[in-house]
Amino acid sequence: MKKKPTHSRKVIFLTIGIMLVFLGAAFGFSSVTSQSATPTPTPLPTEVDITLEVGSTDGILIWAVLITLIIIVPAIWHLLLSAKNKAN
Repeated sequence: MKKKPTHSRKVIFLTIGIMLVFLGAAFGFSSVTSQSATPTPTPLPTEVDITLEVGSTDGILIWAVLITLIIIVPAIWHLLLSAKNKAN
């Protein structure tokens, strides 16, 4: 096996060390901070607000069928034409 120069070894170890530091910062301190933080309860609303509009899904089935047909019909058309051309 060919021996690598010492400069490339330093770069490799430095890169691995930096990755370990970032991983330790990302995963190591999360459990400590989550234990010390106390969650604050969300106050419950006293009145029901019926003025809020939620997104409508009325036409989602129509759009799904339309998109499916746009994809499937040309594919079937191509298969039928290629089968017809092979038969001739």
